[in-house]
Amino acid sequence: MAHSFSYVNGEISATGISDVKEFGDAEIVAQLENESMTLKGNGLKIVSIDVSEGKLRATGTLKSLQYGAPQDAAGFFKRLFK
Repeated sequence: MAHSFSYVNGEISATGISDVKEFGDAEIVAQLENESMTLKGNGLKIVSIDVSEGKLRATGTLKSLQYGAPQDAAGFFKRLFK
């Protein structure tokens, strides 16, 4: 699935989203096909999400955008309790 991202005047739009893993007013973590996308900022609010179409709309002040490999929460706990 193709991915795009735009941020204009506090309006955030992204496509290629398969899931939203975490969200709050300071961070949104979305899952793309083979990686995650983390948005950090202030006053972040999800306006709409349609995973069947892969679309996310949000508002807020964006301070950073980071792409990375999806995090495996179970892997973290396995390492923690070894």
